[in-house]
Amino acid sequence: MKNAVLAVFTFIAMLGASAPLRAATVHPFEAPPTLSEPGPRLAPQALGGAPAPCNPQGSMSRNGSIVSVELDFVLAQFKINNPDPTDPQPNGEDPVQLRSYGGCKSGPVIDVRPGDTLRVDLKNGTAKSDPSCWDSPPTGLSLPFGVGCFNTTNLHTHGLHVSPAGNSDNVLLNIAPQSRFPYEINIPADHPAGTFWYHAHRHGSTAVNVASGASGVILIRGNRPYAPPTPANPHPIADIDTVLHTAAGAPLTEQVFLFQQIAYACFAVQKNDQGGPWQQLYTTAGLYNVNSSGASTSAPWVCPLSTPQNQVSPGAVENFALQLDSATIWDTNGRFTSINGVVQPTITLPAGQIQRWRFVHAGIHDTINLQVVRASPVGATNLIAASALSGNRLQQKADLLTACNATAGTLIPQFEIATDGLTRAKLREIRAQPVGGGLLESNYLQPGYRSDILVAFPSEGDYCLLDQAAPPAQRVINGSGKGGGQGPSNPQLLAYVHVRGGQAVTVNLKDYVEQALFDVNPQLPAPVRDGLRAGDLRPWAPFEDLPPATNPDVQQAAFSISFTQDQGLHFQVNGKSYDPDVVNITRQVNTSDDWLLTAQGEPHIFHIHVNPFQVIDVTTTNATGQQVSIFDKDGNCTAVAGEDQGQLASQYCGMYHTFRDTIFVENNYQVHIRTRYDRYIGEYVLHCHILDHEDSGMMLNIAIVPDLSAAGGGLGMVMKHNASATPSMTMPMQMPMPMQMKH
Repeated sequence: MKNAVLAVFTFIAMLGASAPLRAATVHPFEAPPTLSEPGPRLAPQALGGAPAPCNPQGSMSRNGSIVSVELDFVLAQFKINNPDPTDPQPNGEDPVQLRSYGGCKSGPVIDVRPGDTLRVDLKNGTAKSDPSCWDSPPTGLSLPFGVGCFNTTNLHTHGLHVSPAGNSDNVLLNIAPQSRFPYEINIPADHPAGTFWYHAHRHGSTAVNVASGASGVILIRGNRPYAPPTPANPHPIADIDTVLHTAAGAPLTEQVFLFQQIAYACFAVQKNDQGGPWQQLYTTAGLYNVNSSGASTSAPWVCPLSTPQNQVSPGAVENFALQLDSATIWDTNGRFTSINGVVQPTITLPAGQIQRWRFVHAGIHDTINLQVVRASPVGATNLIAASALSGNRLQQKADLLTACNATAGTLIPQFEIATDGLTRAKLREIRAQPVGGGLLESNYLQPGYRSDILVAFPSEGDYCLLDQAAPPAQRVINGSGKGGGQGPSNPQLLAYVHVRGGQAVTVNLKDYVEQALFDVNPQLPAPVRDGLRAGDLRPWAPFEDLPPATNPDVQQAAFSISFTQDQGLHFQVNGKSYDPDVVNITRQVNTSDDWLLTAQGEPHIFHIHVNPFQVIDVTTTNATGQQVSIFDKDGNCTAVAGEDQGQLASQYCGMYHTFRDTIFVENNYQVHIRTRYDRYIGEYVLHCHILDHEDSGMMLNIAIVPDLSAAGGGLGMVMKHNASATPSMTMPMQMPMPMQMKH
C-alpha cells in the first residue's frame, strides 16, 4: 500500500508539469432547483434505497394555505466543476458524495406566502452505520467533545419568525438515519416578505452537513400593497415586492444566489482504516491526517483518479478536524465558493435592466466581500469575456487582479433594499469608497447573512462578481497574531457577468434606479412616491424602532453575551460550553431587552433563532481607552480609533438601527442590540454562526415563558395540596426528542 500511495503522489506532482492544460469550460448560471406548484407528488422513495438523481419537481403541493413539501436528506453522488486545469478528473468535474437535499447540489427553493402553513416531510435516508456516532469513534477522526453523529439531522428555518416548539422550527430534535419527521411551521399572516433559508441544525453535525451543501432558500413572497397609516394602525403591513416591477407590471427579473463553501476532499481508501476512508486526505504535498505536520497541512487539496491499486474516495465532507476546524482552512484548501452548486458560472443579461439579486451566505466560516467590477482585457484574450479564467484560486490571482481591478471607475454600486430578509428603512448604496488597505467598500456577507440588492449595469461589456480580498485587519494572518475577521487573503471570482444588448445608462445609477421606482408606481400617494425617488423605504419596512427594554427585573444595562474559547479550544458562550440539559436564559414573552455582544480571542458571529433584533449601536475603544460609537448622530459611519479599526468597522456601516438575525462580533467592538420576545414561547438557541464553533460548544439555550413571576414561568399544571401533602409544584413542559450530545 505504501508504494501505491507514493505512486499516486508522483502522479500528482507530475500532473501540473506534464499534462496539457485543459481549456476553460463555460458553465452557465443555474438557478437553484425549484419545487413545482401545483403538481403530482413524487412517488415515495423507500428509505435506504439508492438516492434518486436531483429532480425535486413535483415534491411540493398546495391546498389552500397549506404547502406540503417532501425533503429528502440523502448521501448523494454528483459532480462539482473545478476550474483548475491541472485537475485530473475528466473535464474538471470532481465526483463528490455529499449529504444533500434531494440529491441536488443545492437545496430546492421553497416559495411560501404570509399566512401559509408549511408542512415538511423530512426523510433521513442516510445510513445507520455512522463511525462518527460510535461510542469510540476512529481516532483518525479526532472528534472534539460534542461533535459527531453526522448522519443525524434536523431542520432550521433560518430567520423565520415562527414557533420554536414541538414540530415547528425546533432544532432540539434528532431525526435519526432511516427515519422521517413531519414538520409543521405556521407562518403568521403578518410575517414580512423576504429572503430566508433552511439548513441542517443538529448540534454536533451542523457544520459537516452545511459544509456538504445541506441548505436551501425560502422565499416569502408578499402582495400586500401600501396602505396609509391610521390612528388604529399607524404602521400598516406592506410588501416591497409590490413596488418592484416594470412599467408593464411584471415583477423585476430576480436571481437567487446561494453561496456555498463546500469543503470536499478526497481520501485514500485503505483497507485497514477502522471506520471508513476518512482519515487520509489527499493534498498536492502528500497525504494529510490529524498527525501531519509540514507542507501537507496547508497545501491545496486534490482528487486523484482512482485505480484498482490506489482507490480514492469521491469528494466528501467527513473529517471535522481536517476539513472544518481551522480559521484559515478555506483560504488554503483551494476549493471555490459556489453559486447554487456551480463554480464560477456565467450570467448574461441586458444593459439598463434593473434586477433584484437575492444573496444568501450558506457557508460555515468565511466572509464574502462582495463586489461587482467592470472587467479589463488581459493580453490578447479577454479572459472574463471568454469565461476563461483557469487555475486554482492562488493561480488565478494574478490574472484576476488585472482583469477585475476594483477602482472608483470600475466598481458597480449595489443598492441594498433588505438585510437578513427584512426590508430596510432606506435604500443603501454600496459604492466606491475606501475602507483602508487600498481597497474599496464591499457588501460584507458573513455566514448566515442575506442581502437583497437592486443592480443595473450601465453598458454592454464584461463584469466580475467578486469575493474581494480583505484588508489585513479583516482577515486572520497565519502566525502573526494580527488581523481579525475571516476575510479571504486572495480575491476570488464568483461569477462572470456578460452584459449584452439592452439600453445604456448615461446618468448616475442611483438616480436611475430610484427614478425607475418612482416612474412605475403612479398609484402611490405623492409623498410616498416622492420618497421612493429619494430611497425612502419606510412604508415597506416591517419594523420601526423598538422601544426601550421593558423587563423590570433586569438590573444590569444589558445581557452580556461574550464569545470566548479557552486554551483547550473549548468554544464557549459566557464562559460555558453548550449543555443541552441547561436553560441558560429565561425571559418573558412580549417583553424586550437590551443585549451587549462581545468576542475575545477571535471574531465570532452571533445568531439567535425566532426573533430578529435591532442594532442600536456599535462601539469601540479609542486611543485614550474610551468606548466611542462608530456612528454619528445620523447613523453614518465615522473614522474610529485608527486605521486598522477603521477597516474593521467598515463592515458595520449601514447597520445603524437595522433589523437582523445574524451579526458579526469583532474583537474590541461592542455590538449593542435590542430584541423583543414577540408572541412565541418555547426553548430555542443562540450560537456562533461559524458552525464549527457552534458544534464545538459555542451555543446556549434560551427559554421564553408566559410569566416570569409565576411558578415555573407560567408553564405546566400547578397542583394545590392540603397541609399534609407535599408542597405545590410546577410540572415541567415536555419537549419531544431532546437533543442528545455525542460524548
